[in-house]
Amino acid sequence: MSKEILTALVQLFAIFAKQDEGVSKEERDLVSLFLKQTLSKDSAAFYLEEFDRLAGLHKNTHSKRKSLVSDSTKTLRICAQINKELTHVQKVIVTFNLLEMIAVAGKGISEAESDFLTTAVDIFNIDKKEFNSIRDFILSNKIYELDLENLLIIDAHSIHDKVHSKHLYSKELEGVMGILHIESAEIYLVRYLGPLALKLNGISIWSHKSYIFPKGSTIRGSKISSIYFSDIVGEFLKDEEFTKITFIAENVEYRFLNGKIGLHPVDICEQSGKLVGLMGASGSGKSTLLNVLSGIDKPKSGEVRINGINIHKNPKDIEGIIGFIPQDDLLIEELTVYQNLYFAAELSYKNHSEKELKELVLTTLNKLGLSEIKHLKVGSVLEKTISGGQRKRVNIALELLREPAVLFVDEPTSGLSSRDSENIMDLLKELALTGKLVFVVIHQPSSEIFKLFDSLLILDKGGYPIYYGNPIDAIIYFKHQANQINADEGECVYCGNVNPEQIFNIVETHVVDEYGQFTEQRKVNPKDWNELYKKKKRPVILGEETSKVKVLFSVPSFIKQIQIFLKRDILSKLSNKQYLLINLLEAPVLALILGFILRSYNTSNGNKIYLYSKNDNMAAYIFMSIIVALFMGLTVSAEEIIKDKKILKREQFLNLSWLSYLFSKLGLLFTISAIQTLTFVLIGNFLLDVKDMYFSYWLMLFSISCFANILGLNISNSFKSVITIYILIPLLLIPQIILSGIVVDFDKLNPSLNSSKSVPIIGDIMVSRWAYEALAVHQVKNNNYTKLIYIYDRELAQIDYKKVYYLPHLEKDLDECVQHLDTKNDIFIHKLNIIAHELKKLENEIQGASFEELNKLNSTDFDILIASKLKQHLAKINTYYVRKYNSIYKQKEEYLSSLNQDLKKLQNQYNNKYLYDITRNINTENRIYEDEGELVQKIYPIYQTPEYTHFLDYRTQFYLPEKHLFGTIFDTFWFNLSVIWAFTIALFLMLYYKSLYKVVSIFEKSN
Repeated sequence: MSKEILTALVQLFAIFAKQDEGVSKEERDLVSLFLKQTLSKDSAAFYLEEFDRLAGLHKNTHSKRKSLVSDSTKTLRICAQINKELTHVQKVIVTFNLLEMIAVAGKGISEAESDFLTTAVDIFNIDKKEFNSIRDFILSNKIYELDLENLLIIDAHSIHDKVHSKHLYSKELEGVMGILHIESAEIYLVRYLGPLALKLNGISIWSHKSYIFPKGSTIRGSKISSIYFSDIVGEFLKDEEFTKITFIAENVEYRFLNGKIGLHPVDICEQSGKLVGLMGASGSGKSTLLNVLSGIDKPKSGEVRINGINIHKNPKDIEGIIGFIPQDDLLIEELTVYQNLYFAAELSYKNHSEKELKELVLTTLNKLGLSEIKHLKVGSVLEKTISGGQRKRVNIALELLREPAVLFVDEPTSGLSSRDSENIMDLLKELALTGKLVFVVIHQPSSEIFKLFDSLLILDKGGYPIYYGNPIDAIIYFKHQANQINADEGECVYCGNVNPEQIFNIVETHVVDEYGQFTEQRKVNPKDWNELYKKKKRPVILGEETSKVKVLFSVPSFIKQIQIFLKRDILSKLSNKQYLLINLLEAPVLALILGFILRSYNTSNGNKIYLYSKNDNMAAYIFMSIIVALFMGLTVSAEEIIKDKKILKREQFLNLSWLSYLFSKLGLLFTISAIQTLTFVLIGNFLLDVKDMYFSYWLMLFSISCFANILGLNISNSFKSVITIYILIPLLLIPQIILSGIVVDFDKLNPSLNSSKSVPIIGDIMVSRWAYEALAVHQVKNNNYTKLIYIYDRELAQIDYKKVYYLPHLEKDLDECVQHLDTKNDIFIHKLNIIAHELKKLENEIQGASFEELNKLNSTDFDILIASKLKQHLAKINTYYVRKYNSIYKQKEEYLSSLNQDLKKLQNQYNNKYLYDITRNINTENRIYEDEGELVQKIYPIYQTPEYTHFLDYRTQFYLPEKHLFGTIFDTFWFNLSVIWAFTIALFLMLYYKSLYKVVSIFEKSN
């Protein structure tokens, strides 16, 4: 309030007080009280001195002074000046003081005073009807005869015969008390006519005098039950049209998974229209209690009921009734204030049209004073566009949209200035006054905030409840327990302020040692405070409400939810320019880097010529492309759920579909991955001159990225810290790199992991192995050059293996058997088993090949003669293979001649020699292995046919062109692609059922 306005106010009071017979002591005391309540001590004294001067109190005369009321011009000017700066509430208080001046004079209202007040009320724009009710209330000596809609009469009469005014029965009260509700300013006036000595917040109430009844106040008397502000408000709310709520928590106890008690038995009884505070020191279990009361966590024992419904056993019956506002923001930082609210409204009202949704959002914004910032982006901590107080109001607005009957708010004033904190709490109080039941976790409330609460539950460390009841009474209660002087004074008798810190100063008082130093030991431990709490009589609700709570919101359909989530996500991503730029440029930039680095040139006659067929880096390109796809897929999804965790916590009270949320995420992430992998393949393959493989490359890399997307969502959903997630990414990628089959040869792994017959199991669980093998085999087998001759080369390679490696190895084993024929030791038996096994396969493979000696291939019957006959058979088979090889080679040459194409050019354009050699495994040291009683071919895997032993046997060596499963042969590319999608689907099911999250949670809570 400016100096000019204060001067004008004092002048106005002086003009009014000087009417008739001059200023009385009571009138001066009234002005003094007003100034003390408005200003500091020194300023109040200064302006009171100014009042005395203007009122002429310094003159030594008692003669009647000239009335100044006739000076209407001056009165109008002063009122107009005051009207420009004072709020409506302040104008009402000024009017109240003017009327109180008339009341304390005790002579009724004169015509001049009436004209003066009429002028002031007109300029102040105070409703005439409201002014008349204030005037009648303050000036009437028989308030029990008044019949006003905004009047509450309190007396000992059980029968109330008035039509409009309300009534509250108090059997101990002698006389009558009136409470007037000034709705426009949300002010309550109290006036008592009777003989009892009553006190309002420790200040004596004089009979017939009117007082402002502040929020959180209490009227006490030695002979009556205390009258609380919340009781008064509740009476005025009784006739409001809203569903009545009773909230009862009986003997609620909570334990963590490790068995530690998080909350000792708590009882709460509350009803509509109340603002309930939950206070306690750090570690006292405030948030735990809030989670249990709101239904997030299930209590170990006891129950929580809303209108008779157990919220933990029947959560579907209370859908939409509970709202929750966590301490942290629930806002999507990239969206505007309006967009945040609009999407929340869309998810809450399926039957509303777009126009209705817009009107609802705009109305809510207006109600909370957010209209001016509705088109501002919410922003992050580093990019602030709206203030902390505005952010809190937007968070509250998200819940107000669907109007939950019971609202839980976790530390709404945390991090805010005192002014913003009071604004937020005033807003929550207003919500309570509209019939909501609001629970608020509060840490260190100011006096004003503390007095807003209707009920207060205090917890001590370890989850012990130590007080439940009226907030002001809490201070009195603990002062009595500590045997302090003035224990009956809950607040300052002069300024009306309370000091909530007194409570914790008393509760946590420590023992002093013999040196006067505080020790670690408390005078009263939490358990002892809890015992006192159990003995204290606590508030109860007479009659539990059982009517069904009306729920306005309705959840959209599954498909509609997907659309809303997807639209919200898209707008969020589009507004984040850095996110868009990085994700759109990441793939092409990496492709440019890889393409440039891996584009290996050959030097011919001093000229650098690039030939795809001669580029030794193609295997590296395939491998790095897969790692890039994995990396991009992980990084684009790793933060997706963790940044929405707080929003999801709120939206769980709407019972929205988790599956629709996941589908929307996957729809957007898969689209981003499709674009990223497409740009990567287009640029990378173009630079390295990889022809006719664009679709297969893109499909495989896209599939890998989709796998990584869901893997990223799993870790994003399971861990609480972004830092933890990004530490995990290398741990997920490095095994994919090492066990892809290109960095480390599977044949050279630790023997305990290795398998000569097939890819090790540890390799089979790496999607990089399936992707790399698929692309390498596909590029070698299905390029425009190789596919012309593949059928011939496959037969030639297999025949070459048989005559060059296989048959000579069998002959060598026969020679070893002969060498150990006399001893018939382990080597003899081992070699003999191999020969028997392989000859059986040859007999089945070559028509007409019959080995009569097979029946004698045992340690008893085998001799040199049989060995000699077998060698002759093997020589014949070798001749068979030579002839077959020559025949096929001739067919190949004739076929190629008939093509009439430049095969050399085709080979240079489509067939990469290095990749061709890798898939043929010609650089391996051991081209044939003995393993488990049989010979295993290691050379020419790209030309092998998979062998299988059972219906589900899919396992083969690396680079085989086909896989077997369910009795069917599948092309390696499509089989491997299916395996990757099988992994992806398995990860999605893990995500849907939150399997990893549950494992991590159990591990955390058990430790």
